[in-house]
Amino acid sequence: MSTVQWLRTVGAAVAGVLACLVVGAGPAAAHVEVTGAQPNGDGSATLTFAFDHSCDGSPTTELVVALPEGVTVTDTVAPSGWSGSVTGNRVTFAGPGLETAEVGVTARLVGRPGDTLQFPVLQRCADGGSYDWIDLTADSDHPAPRLVATAAVLAAPPEPEGVSAADGASPGQGGGASLGQALSVLAGFVVLAAGGGFVLTRHRLRRTP
Repeated sequence: MSTVQWLRTVGAAVAGVLACLVVGAGPAAAHVEVTGAQPNGDGSATLTFAFDHSCDGSPTTELVVALPEGVTVTDTVAPSGWSGSVTGNRVTFAGPGLETAEVGVTARLVGRPGDTLQFPVLQRCADGGSYDWIDLTADSDHPAPRLVATAAVLAAPPEPEGVSAADGASPGQGGGASLGQALSVLAGFVVLAAGGGFVLTRHRLRRTP
């Protein structure tokens, strides 16, 4: 075998290994994320959620988004052919199967600048498979979509009872309650999902035989 042929063989083998590594890492690296937060100038903001993969070739047919405490949705934005509906603290988007898509909500966000708002999501696919994007840690395999709130996207925060604006805490000192709020929302979300016949499985793709 000539040197040129040997180099071509080695190059092809390396390329094949790299391709396998990339494909294997793809599902773990790709998430449902908050990709936009646009202030509307009236105290509301439009949040955009995007997914860039489905369930191993089976298209996504539904996203269920859990809303943290202090978030009130007034409208939904769905892809063509899909619908969006609000029930309690959940927003459900559903329609014909899509491999990738963006959905959105127009909402009023109550909190403090710097708060991290968590939005656990169930991603369901046509073949019965699903991903549960519900982990509250950012570096986990299946993290919940999150938004670090800014003054621009927040509605005016409520004043605590018996505390005047002059006595209130500085807006920059908020954020401590967001974890508790997220845990509360997540617990309710799991119960609601299980009550609807869906048992959540974390850190793996569920497949229906």
